[in-house]
Amino acid sequence: MKFTVARDILVELLANVVGAVEKKHTTKVLENVLLDVSGGRLRLVATDLEIELSSGIEIQVDTEGAITAPARKLLDITKALPADSSITVELDQENARLLIRGGRSRFELATLPAEDFPELDEIPLNTSLTLKESEFKRLLDKTSFCMANQDVRYYLNGLLLDITNGQVNTVSTDGHRLALCELNDEAIAVAERASIIVPRKGALELSRLLESSSDVPVTIQLSNNHIRVEKDNIRFTSKLIDGKYPDYQAAVPSATTITIQLDRMVFRDTLARVAILSNEKFRGIRLRLSDGTMTLMSNNPEQESAEEEMDINYSGDVFEIGFNVSYVLEAVNHMEGETIDFNFTSSAASALLTSNDDAGVRYIVMPVRL
Repeated sequence: MKFTVARDILVELLANVVGAVEKKHTTKVLENVLLDVSGGRLRLVATDLEIELSSGIEIQVDTEGAITAPARKLLDITKALPADSSITVELDQENARLLIRGGRSRFELATLPAEDFPELDEIPLNTSLTLKESEFKRLLDKTSFCMANQDVRYYLNGLLLDITNGQVNTVSTDGHRLALCELNDEAIAVAERASIIVPRKGALELSRLLESSSDVPVTIQLSNNHIRVEKDNIRFTSKLIDGKYPDYQAAVPSATTITIQLDRMVFRDTLARVAILSNEKFRGIRLRLSDGTMTLMSNNPEQESAEEEMDINYSGDVFEIGFNVSYVLEAVNHMEGETIDFNFTSSAASALLTSNDDAGVRYIVMPVRL
């Protein structure tokens, strides 16, 4: 195997796939990237057995072949070589070493046989739809931060993609808060409803690959056990979490009795200040509504406290509710627009955050007792 490629192209190809590689793995070959040169094309593949990323490009090929080499070392070497340089990659079969030459630099990397690399077999994909890249990224970014992390309820450690005719919803929850983003588009057509749970790592890696400034169509394909997304010369494949996701529609308050409108940036900064003296473990803050004023209060086991008032459009009985300030702050940080609506029903019921400038996005935060 021998080929020559521009340094910048190889850096881009490696950067596209290296996210699938686990830093520490029990199987050595999973720390490697597969380099497959055939038919005048270079293809790179990386996997952790849960997600697979592949990227390819047509290049100048001297000798065809396939081998695996340490992914992160190869990326570090390639990045360290001069920009705009040409890189020659050659397999020394006798010593099982990958030789990398660029400028006056020469590197040798250990290799493992391509036959040992666990590439995914062909998948029977039965559902397909196309979304604009920016729309798909928005669906992921608006919700993925609420996914659970290593929860025993394994189905919460992922993001729900719920597809029906004319609509795609993404949902995530860790049991204390919930994020929902809806995309309505009459062009979305599926034979039957598809509800899949993409694993946490897969959802975050997919979001990283997409660009919010691009309106290029992205193809999303689903099977019973996998999701595949193709974009330009990148192919992302992930296994799905096998489980039943909670009924998210039931968690969204259908009617609320109190609605206050807040300046989003002012509210965000106020929350951040009051959070400084909240309990480091529970992060609880108290929110009190009275005529024309909202008071935010926090305290901690050292008997330190913070309090700040905001002017609001509220008249009625005094209303108090407690929240984990981190959950509210994260929701506010992921919203757009100058103003947001904070909706309440009672001090024991979940609150709803929405914005007229952020269509289809709803954040639900459960209250805490303080």
